[in-house]
Amino acid sequence: MWRFSLCLICFAIGVSAHKLIKVDQAMENQRVVPDVIPVAPKEIIHVNYPNGEKALLGNELTPTKVKDQPSVSWNADPNSFYTLCLTDPDAPSRAEPKNREWHHWLVGNIPGGNVSLGETLSGYVGSGPPPKTGLHRYVFLVYKQPSKLSFDEPRISNKSAENRDKFSIHKFAQKYNLGTPVAGNFYQAQYDDYVPILYQQFGVNMALLIKSAINYCHLTARAKHLIVPQLTTAFTARSSYSTKSSAAAAMLEHEVVPDVIAVAPSDKIEVSYPSGVSVDMGNELTPTQVKDQPSVNWPADPNALYTLCMTDPDAPSRKEHTYREWHHWLVGNIPGKDITKGETLSEYVGSGPPPETGLHRYVFLAYKQPSKLNFDEPRLTNRSAEKREKFSIAKFALKYNLGNPVAGNFYQAQYDDYVPVLYKQLGA
Repeated sequence: MWRFSLCLICFAIGVSAHKLIKVDQAMENQRVVPDVIPVAPKEIIHVNYPNGEKALLGNELTPTKVKDQPSVSWNADPNSFYTLCLTDPDAPSRAEPKNREWHHWLVGNIPGGNVSLGETLSGYVGSGPPPKTGLHRYVFLVYKQPSKLSFDEPRISNKSAENRDKFSIHKFAQKYNLGTPVAGNFYQAQYDDYVPILYQQFGVNMALLIKSAINYCHLTARAKHLIVPQLTTAFTARSSYSTKSSAAAAMLEHEVVPDVIAVAPSDKIEVSYPSGVSVDMGNELTPTQVKDQPSVNWPADPNALYTLCMTDPDAPSRKEHTYREWHHWLVGNIPGKDITKGETLSEYVGSGPPPETGLHRYVFLAYKQPSKLNFDEPRLTNRSAEKREKFSIAKFALKYNLGNPVAGNFYQAQYDDYVPVLYKQLGA
């Protein structure tokens, strides 16, 4: 009984201690002052997300938890107008904030505290910190306006990342004579598996940016606009979101994006081999296990035609990929997902990584065709290695106007004793 009482006392002390933390103190401790504003507000903004999470003066949340627009409230004068902002001073990272600030939400002319009646200048975008950039601070600030204002800022929807970088809420406040903020709050967040889903919604350049962020390369002017993407309603079903998020994350982690394709597909190809093994987003299989043509399945429109490819970007090795890509399988004009009725351009050849070249990535991709196509590629049998090297599925897709892949998967493999048998089959 005494243990239970002690726990209650400790809990009460913890709650009381949290309440004693002041907004200005928390912002100074985490250097929101001076990184974002020179003077911290005294009042707190109450920030509540639809999933029940709250911003609590620097607590850590996840991009998954903050993807939807929150409700906010503060001690507002019902007869005054306010401006609300959510901004990230840590783009692309707190250590190297070259794009400070990247603003996520900006609403002006809010009557009292009713944000829904305000004038949205920039639609809400959730957190999307790049991988390996640590915690970012996401700062909510409210300013009391001198009167109703005419804003000359561009209106930015929550479908766009344009004109959000290199923002300064302090300069914005000076421009419109807003004074110092009257209320504030902030949370911190770092990369999680939801972020790649946000990234891919912005298309080709986002993939290149991700690799740049991972390697801490210099960002291009265009890439800066895309450093933190958005899309608050990417998936309605949690199970669907989890599968797609992990698939995109795996392709980013293993750099299938951008080594093979610019944008990760949203769906997964199920690949099952007669040996009993399955492909699962980067798992390691052996050449022996994948020597025979697999069965494949993906969410296909039965009335559409598809192209399927399996390709290795790591020929002869991932480090020295002078023959990138070596394609192992290429089938076009597939009705629905019935491979047997498609037009085989290159017959299936299993994995044959040379000895001492490490793991190779073997990537399956499905593209939805605009119509039935006339392919002018040479037809390759599984008895020859001719004309398989220096292939590019991205260029092939561009040639035939296939767009981005709709489904994908990949495994990794390295040399085993079956490889010489395969080489003999190919006439090597």
